[in-house]
Amino acid sequence: MTKASLFSIGIDLGTTNSAIAYTRLTDDDSISETFHPAQWESLGSIGQASTLPSFLFLPTDAEASQAGLDEGGARWMVGGFARKQSAETPGRVVHSAKSWLCHHAVDRSADFLPWASGILAESEKISPLYASALILATLKASWDQQFADLGPQGAFSAQQVTITVPASFDAAAQKLTLEAAQMAGFPDNVRLIE
Repeated sequence: MTKASLFSIGIDLGTTNSAIAYTRLTDDDSISETFHPAQWESLGSIGQASTLPSFLFLPTDAEASQAGLDEGGARWMVGGFARKQSAETPGRVVHSAKSWLCHHAVDRSADFLPWASGILAESEKISPLYASALILATLKASWDQQFADLGPQGAFSAQQVTITVPASFDAAAQKLTLEAAQMAGFPDNVRLIE
């Protein structure tokens, strides 16, 4: 027998910023609270903010080493630092991944982001689908870290999760959003709402 979820989580996977709000299901008087996800502020520091900028930055090998990122792991840095880097090294930054998910003229699972980057090799680029999954995975990992003291029942994957999508998202874009959530390790019963 599975235990009931402790929280209902709502996620806005935004074009510019992503955000989480949640309600405690164990308290009848619970009000919606804003979750402050952890994110990179610089190569050497992680902070928290009420939103997670939907920007991804691919550091150079030297920058990744400075940030303590392991060579074999995910190297894309998500959040405020990535947004700052979009002004300094735009060819190493992915933005507007959500907008690309509903772009019918491209293969949204093909690796072409950052768009028109002359800095990155084709093998370093990522798809809008994978970029969206990395943003969602960052939110999930931050939740799991902040609620670790609740044990398995507090884990993100044990909660009721809803992702908002714009009304302009057709069935294909909605399906890709669910696929990105699955890639990020979201629970199987994640819901979409316009």
